[in-house]
Amino acid sequence: MTVVARASRPAIPTAFAVLLALALVAGCGDNAKPSSENYGNLLASPGGLIVLEEEHPTGWERPDCLACHNVLNMHTVNRTGLPNCNKLPQPPPTGCIDLIEIQQIIDSEGQDSCMMCHGDNGVQQ
Repeated sequence: MTVVARASRPAIPTAFAVLLALALVAGCGDNAKPSSENYGNLLASPGGLIVLEEEHPTGWERPDCLACHNVLNMHTVNRTGLPNCNKLPQPPPTGCIDLIEIQQIIDSEGQDSCMMCHGDNGVQQ
């Protein structure tokens, strides 16, 4: 009787795959507070709130704003220089920014809310 020894498969590729999977799962999500995207005071930019091609070259004509802009980081900090409406007894005549209302609009309108304030980003309707 002839005995043929089988070579066992090395455990290294399997162990590596398991470690890689664990590392990927551990990297998902976080408990950090949103850190607002900082584009400075948009009111002082050439187009104001309206996004222009020269200010947004890599995203120009892309209809999917939320593919690059994390909705949790949008409009969490007022950089306009205008007062926060929700901290005033009544809106001043020069205007104010209500970040809570803006976030509620984003929550209810999603992607469509971007164009309400920032223009069509060169996207043809």
